[in-house]
Amino acid sequence: MGYSRTRFNNFRNIEPREIKWFPGLNLLTGSNGSGKTNLLEGINILSGWGPLERGTRSSSLPTWDSGSSEVQLTGQIDDENGEIIKVKISSRYAIRIEDKPINAADLRWKIPVLSFLPNDMSIIEGSASFRRRLMDMILALIVPIYASRLLDYRRGIKQKTVILRKGGRVDLIDRALVPLASWIWKMREEVLVMISESLNDTCALLPYPTEISLLRGGAGSLSLPEEDFRYALKTNKMKEQALRVPVVGPHRDDMLIKSNGAPASISLSRGFRRRVAIALILAASEGVRRKLGKDPVLLLDEITAELDAEGRELLFCALLERKAQVFASTTEPFAENFPGGIYGVDSGRVEIINEN
Repeated sequence: MGYSRTRFNNFRNIEPREIKWFPGLNLLTGSNGSGKTNLLEGINILSGWGPLERGTRSSSLPTWDSGSSEVQLTGQIDDENGEIIKVKISSRYAIRIEDKPINAADLRWKIPVLSFLPNDMSIIEGSASFRRRLMDMILALIVPIYASRLLDYRRGIKQKTVILRKGGRVDLIDRALVPLASWIWKMREEVLVMISESLNDTCALLPYPTEISLLRGGAGSLSLPEEDFRYALKTNKMKEQALRVPVVGPHRDDMLIKSNGAPASISLSRGFRRRVAIALILAASEGVRRKLGKDPVLLLDEITAELDAEGRELLFCALLERKAQVFASTTEPFAENFPGGIYGVDSGRVEIINEN
């Protein structure tokens, strides 16, 4: 599962021409600003996820000197049907497959994609938001209603914040949040179990035995999610009133990552932290494959940063074992024996350099 070819018209700095891709590893090489990340972003949009950076306006996407404000992205799915996906972007997004409208959620299920920016590679030492994003991205693929329920929860938290800042009572909004928060906790705990089971398949990348678990935001005293949420709201009521912000709930969640029994963020070197992050990403990919019965396409930006020669070799061996399509970018040059296709990217022009 993946893309056999794509074409991006009037998108960022990418030259409007057809690009053929390999079913396995596709390595994009080039200097910073050459267009590598723009290519990954185009594939991400083509797969129903939207721009890589949250909050990007559609009006900022067309930058190729065509005189048009409309972006059109086209891709052919690499399977027996060879269906064509088209995404048109002007004031809004219009997605079609074989000229029939399709919504983003259905498209994400049809051709699952997991994307990881350099910041996402910092899931070990970075802020909790990166780790929440990893959980949410996977759940949006494997649980169809997750994205909409998470959005409902976020809206509820915004309403609660407004009420707290005005000094009002939050009893009603808290009652509405109970089923949403407890369900999200349950889903996140289940997805971490799924990732943990797949971590065994990436042991070569892991420098030490690694464990992951969910830290419920502002809670964790009771085992059952609903009871825990209610209890945490009660015990933190005065704190929320004083701070005027919600301190209990999934919006404050974190993923605890331990390596050899100690927090990975402080016990591992930068290179080893990078390897654990990549192992988690590959374990997530394997978990999605087991749930959906199809390999997700991986978009990996600056994949080799901070890895030594051994780390790079282990990485590419692990990617090859997955037998999934991978689009990875790097500023580092690679030898001709790289196990996949190497593309050079320069000022938006993409050329095949080597194929193995």
